[in-house]
Amino acid sequence: MIYRIPRQDRALRTENAYLDAFERLISERGYTNTSLDAIAREVGLTKAAFLARFGSKKAALLLLFDRYCAKATAVMEEMALHIPTMPSAEAAIYELSTVLEKIQLEDFAPNRAMQELFFEELKVDQRTQKIFLELVDLMRLVQKHHLEGVAYTDTGAFSGSQILVSVNFNYILRAMPALPRDHDTRHRMIALMIVAALRF
Repeated sequence: MIYRIPRQDRALRTENAYLDAFERLISERGYTNTSLDAIAREVGLTKAAFLARFGSKKAALLLLFDRYCAKATAVMEEMALHIPTMPSAEAAIYELSTVLEKIQLEDFAPNRAMQELFFEELKVDQRTQKIFLELVDLMRLVQKHHLEGVAYTDTGAFSGSQILVSVNFNYILRAMPALPRDHDTRHRMIALMIVAALRF
């Protein structure tokens, strides 16, 4: 089934109601444990209407993840404007880390569901790749503007990006309880780790 963007206000409201309910349920139960029946019950509509609208649970998840991707891209475009004017590499990465953690928290459900989908299919979605490469570009900007005189490489930019994504997301999942709970301390520590990686 080919997804079509709703043209009528009522259809758009219905789609958003399904997606909002889906997001709430994923937050509580996870992607795998969220059934189409549960989503339909939450909205007060039918499973058949959900399938007619989206085609599948995975297709609905990808639309939900698109919301996060649009937000993440906008945040990174904004960061790209500020990185050259920041006082140091550490300050730039600290700011980037706090901003990305904030949107990962706001959009926790689709991120968690995409991780479940990855483990299920063992395939990285192109949306995830795009966001990651946008982050790599920001790391390159930090290298260019704040690591003058250092013989840095793309290995550092890719490694720094991987560290940032992994540490922040796993902290949100509560899978890294040894990290400092204090926001400032945690992000300063993350910034120092990533700047060390960017020097490679």
